[in-house]
Amino acid sequence: MNKTQLIVAAAAALLASSVAFAADEPPKFEVADKNGDGVVDAAEHKAAGLQFDFGNNDTDGDGTLNKDEYQAALDAECA
Repeated sequence: MNKTQLIVAAAAALLASSVAFAADEPPKFEVADKNGDGVVDAAEHKAAGLQFDFGNNDTDGDGTLNKDEYQAALDAECA
């Protein structure tokens, strides 16, 4: 393998590992809020593949997660 091929292979491996790492991160609020209404509902939560419990994090009981509730859930999940 020549030097150029080695550099290209190393760059490809680095790119692939960074993509895999990014896929493990939960989506930002604006991405999870698919319809842009300022809240994440249960269907958007499920579609985003989020692992935290929706109901326990809906602290005001309105059936949606606002940005603060969403961030608090992510923070608690990472703690």
